Amino acid sequence: MKRLIILLISCLYLTSYAQQATTVKQLNGKTISIAALTKRLAYIVDSVKIAGLQVAIINNNQTVWKGNFGSRIIEKQLKIEDNTAMYAASLTKTVSAYLFLRLAEKGIFSLDMPVQYYLKKPIGEYPKWKDLGDDTAAFNKITPRMLLSHSSGMPVLRGIYQGKVNLIARPGEKFYYSNEGLNLLGFMMEEYTGKRLEQLAKEEVFIPLHMDHTSMIWDSAFEKNFSLAYYKDGKVYGSERRVDGRAAGSMTTTASDYAKFVINLMLQKGLSHKSYTQMLSPQISVKSKRGFGPLKDSLTLDNDKIHLAWGLGIGLFQSEAGNAFFHAGHGEANQNYFVAFPAKGIAVVLLSNSENFEHASDLILDACIGDKYSPLRWLGNLDD
Repeated sequence: MKRLIILLISCLYLTSYAQQATTVKQLNGKTISIAALTKRLAYIVDSVKIAGLQVAIINNNQTVWKGNFGSRIIEKQLKIEDNTAMYAASLTKTVSAYLFLRLAEKGIFSLDMPVQYYLKKPIGEYPKWKDLGDDTAAFNKITPRMLLSHSSGMPVLRGIYQGKVNLIARPGEKFYYSNEGLNLLGFMMEEYTGKRLEQLAKEEVFIPLHMDHTSMIWDSAFEKNFSLAYYKDGKVYGSERRVDGRAAGSMTTTASDYAKFVINLMLQKGLSHKSYTQMLSPQISVKSKRGFGPLKDSLTLDNDKIHLAWGLGIGLFQSEAGNAFFHAGHGEANQNYFVAFPAKGIAVVLLSNSENFEHASDLILDACIGDKYSPLRWLGNLDD
């Protein structure tokens, strides 16, 4: 009984600390006051013309500060709020990886069983994936591990390849970031379990982690507080309202909700130690100059010093602040990023409804947690 009381008091203290924090600890061990941080971020958002920005900062493996800047709907002068629904884009991928590993631990899937084993028909008989049937011998070597580590040889998006989804590399040969690969994994999970992706994610991720403002598809509850996205010139793109779950990017969330997921990863909860070792260990080294675009085929040694690599559904690098994991989310106009430094207990989640976010991401990361290490150039954020 005494131990229970002490635990309850500790929980109340931590909750109080998270609500009343007046400073944020940064990676260099220094702190910045909330007042100074708020002023700095407001200046960046205004000067770079970022439509809106949600921020959640994690210290000591808990969310210590949430900040909102700019507008969710500029035309109506509606401000971004803690619970404003934001399109997560590719931040969905890390959730999908965690979901797959949860199902794998239940014995439903295996990382190294060929994907074809879990499908009801040969891959070439599915209209959406028929191009993969052009080389069934190669496709039959593809495993969930390859899809999650972007080493399957599938292209990033079929639209870039005249609507085709043929392999552009041999399975397991090299890193090629692929939305198509993650979406195939999601399709496989749905068909084999008989459940929709949104239901699986709700059962295995969102409900257990109390992510009450998150869904793999558009929820009518989001209508009360959602954001429009804006192009660089300020023109309206609109809001993403996905009606079908896509493992590569259909999720809507908030920075504070997603921070719960990041904390879960930092504390390595919800999965076994073995699964986390797989997820957060390099599955393939990243040698390309850029993660996307024309330079994805250009090799460089620039990233070797940070040991840039991909785990399962998540990017990895090493820094003076310790090993880190990250992921970006890039929609038509929504742009997002999160990075975590588990050894420091420090992380940040950034969700924006603006195409102008990425060019200022280095300034925002530095202001929030003193992050000067994230591979932003490789992501293309610093390109003109």
